Amino acid sequence: MRLLSFVLASAAFISMNAVAADYAAPKSPAVADGTGYVEIPGAQVAIDPAHVYKVIVDGLNAAAKPTAVLPALNRASLMVNAMTVARVPSANRKVVVVFHGPSVDGLLKNDGYRAKFGADNPNLKVIEQLVAAGVELFVCGQHMANAKLGMEALAPGIKLATAASIVLVTYQNEGYAIVADR
Repeated sequence: MRLLSFVLASAAFISMNAVAADYAAPKSPAVADGTGYVEIPGAQVAIDPAHVYKVIVDGLNAAAKPTAVLPALNRASLMVNAMTVARVPSANRKVVVVFHGPSVDGLLKNDGYRAKFGADNPNLKVIEQLVAAGVELFVCGQHMANAKLGMEALAPGIKLATAASIVLVTYQNEGYAIVADR
């Protein structure tokens, strides 16, 4: 009886792994250096090209290591790549990211990042590609003031906000859904 249960459980496990292996490779048409999107055939909640997607990513967390991309940039790039693959018109893709706290270090220009972490900044290409895709990127002015950090230290394309909390509340009041950067 135990052998039969083991065989059935093993067969189910192998079957689940075989199904998972059938997914297509991730696609990154808009943000090549960001997180790719895997199309899921038959999904019950699918991307609708006619829908207007309004999302704000709350970028608080630093990357796990200095050579990794910020979680908020990964989340935003996944959203943009997903909507691009699904042919959502650019007018229907409204993506905003606000950075504050530990994530701000990932916005440093390469020389400042290298001085602080001893590695090149892996976020710069993703930032450039997100800006080119129409994503708005804000940094918390309160963090900048407390850290005595000027905007000239940050990558191009980053906009200064008075406070991350004000950006989050303002965009949520305009109907944007908040997405955490985890």
